[in-house]
Order: sequence, then C-alpha cells, then structure tokens
Amino acid sequence: MNSILTSIKKIGTFPCLIILGFFLDPFNVGHLFGYILLGFFVIYKELLKSLLDFDVFLLFLFSLVYALFYSFNPEKGTQYILIYLIFPASFYLFGKYITKSVSNYKELFYVLVVLGVVFSLLGLLSTGYDILTNGFVQTKRNVSKIWGGNRINATGMAAYLFANMCIPAIIMFGFNRRKLWFNALIGVIYILTFICVLRLGSRTQLGISLITLIISLVYKMSSMSAVKNIALIGVLFIGVNLGFSYISLDKDSDLLASYATRMDSKKYGAATAGGRTERWEKSIINLVEEPLGWPVEQFGFSHNMWLDAARIGGTIGFILLLLFSIKSVLKTKKILMYKFVDREFKNVALLYSIAFLLQFFVEPTLDGSFNLFVFFCLFQGVLNMGVAYADKGHSLQ
Repeated sequence: MNSILTSIKKIGTFPCLIILGFFLDPFNVGHLFGYILLGFFVIYKELLKSLLDFDVFLLFLFSLVYALFYSFNPEKGTQYILIYLIFPASFYLFGKYITKSVSNYKELFYVLVVLGVVFSLLGLLSTGYDILTNGFVQTKRNVSKIWGGNRINATGMAAYLFANMCIPAIIMFGFNRRKLWFNALIGVIYILTFICVLRLGSRTQLGISLITLIISLVYKMSSMSAVKNIALIGVLFIGVNLGFSYISLDKDSDLLASYATRMDSKKYGAATAGGRTERWEKSIINLVEEPLGWPVEQFGFSHNMWLDAARIGGTIGFILLLLFSIKSVLKTKKILMYKFVDREFKNVALLYSIAFLLQFFVEPTLDGSFNLFVFFCLFQGVLNMGVAYADKGHSLQ
C-alpha cells in the first residue's frame, strides 16, 4: 500500500484526477480532461520540451493524417477531428511524465497495475450494475453506461476490461514477492471482471486471459529450477481440475448464455475469427485498390485496428500506425533484455503489450474503443521512458 500511495503522491493529485476523469468519462464529458492535459503541457513548456522524441512525432503524424481524412466525413461529430489529432500524443507524453515521477521500476509496476484497474472501472461498474438490475442471463449483450445511460455495444464495453484479464498471470509470476493483501485484492478484481466478461460474451477477453497466463508461465519457468517447475505445474493442474469440478462449461449453462448463439455459428465461430477473416481479406485488397480509404458501408468494420485505420486514414495512415506499433514491440523486447530492471515490471510490460496487440488485432479500436488506444499511447510513453533510463544503466531516477 505504501508503494502505491507513494507513487500516486509523486505523480501528483492533478495528473491522477486527469486520468480518473478521462477513463471514467462521467456523463460523457471525459474528453474535457484530455483538453485539460493539453493545457497542462502548454503551460509547462519546458517539461514538454524535455519529453519530446521521435516516437511522439511519428504518433502525431499518424494522428494528423487520420484526423485530416476523418474530417471529410466526421460521422461521430466534428469534435473528434481535434480529439483524434491531439489526444494520442498528449497521453503518450503523459506516460513519459508519469515515469519521470517515480523512483524505480518496482513502483512503476504498481503504477501500471493500478492504471489497468482504473481503466476497467467504467466497464466493471456499468456491467455490474446491469447484472444487479437486469440479471445475468439476458437476450442482448449490450449494456448501458452507469452514468449518462448511453447504450454501449458489448465489444466496446469489454475492451475496458482487457488489462484485468492479465491479473492471473500477474499474480502467478510474482506471488511471493508481494504482500498477500495485494494479491487477494487484484484476485477479487479479476473474479468480478471475469463475471462481467461472461455477461458481455467476449471471447477476445477470455483469449487474452488464457494467452497471457500461458506466456507468463513460460517466462516464469525459464528462471526456475526443474523441481520448482514440476511443483508449479502440479499446483496448476490441481487448480484447473477443481475449477472444472465446480463450474459447468456446458454451452446451455447460464454462465455461457451470452456465448450460446455464436459457439456453433459457421459464420461467426472460431474458425472465421468471429466472421472477421473475410473482412481482413477485403481490407488488405483495399490497401492497394483504395489507398485513400473506403466507406464503412462497403462491408462494415475491418475488425482490426490497423486495417480500420486504413479505412479512414488511407494507406498512409495504416503505414504510420503500423510503424508506431512495430516500435512498441521493439521497446517491449528491449526492456526485457536488461537484467537490472525489476522482473515484475518486465512481466507486466510484456503482458500488457500482448493484451493490447491481441485486442487491436480483432477489434476496430479507433472507432469503437478510442480510450483503449489512448491508454496504449500512455503505456508506450511509460515504456519509452523506462527504456531511456535503462539505456543509461540505472533504475529510473
């Protein structure tokens, strides 16, 4: 608790309020906190200059191209021209600022976990309230925001929960290195998140949880003795068997009510990635045949962040975003290479990076979950500054 409170104090009350306000989006005015963040950097120009780098230039260039193309057909309103233009780079810089504010990678680990939980609050509160008021088993997957009442599609709401789906992997990797209360707290958060994911019927989130757990397990086992590895596998085997003994996974069960209509579907089943493979194929063809973008009416969303970026921002927008994403992967790889960097921070950096990419690969993030992309930009700012400190051979400040 002291590490978390100390980190929050170092970051500052004002920046923390900006994060809370933007991610919680009270009464649909969360964008105001993004504008406030921009004003923060305008006022503190010297701070802004110290945070600038090539990645923020690349990100801003993508935002400029995307916002320009979007301005020709502003479906969600003209305000989004400005939002698309300034928010990604602003939150990227904010991520770098956060990293400068903490003292070591251990503190930064807690900052990232807390950021993930804060990002999930809107999804948890909205879906939890829907379950309490309307019951778990419902015919429709979509839920309303807890404030404002706007109906949000299940995919968009589930996107808020992605970071929490990494919690089992986080707990398993560093269980003995943290206080029991912290593991118990995030464990409860995961259980609540898992219930919400089942209510929303999100296969993407279940996949994120399983894949990150496997990757974290492999990463952990690579540094353990054979005896400890065998013991760990034994504990996991017993835990899985107990879980299957008490939880019914029959497709007709209430727990899987939101998945039932899609489990046996030929069009939307797992074999077609939920009906996405055909859209991916058409989108790739359009990169060449329609380099200036194409209307969503042609075949709907591409259900892939980079291809949907091409749909609005053209092939140039696609290439710029792809370059920024490749650099993000290289940053994650680089932070894993340093031996003196805290292993728990390495683990959460790896898990979040994978979770982001899995989410981006199958969902139209810029259209349906823009806050998720903004969180990704903030996360990249954290990693970039973490790499910069590691390059200098020391742990942050």
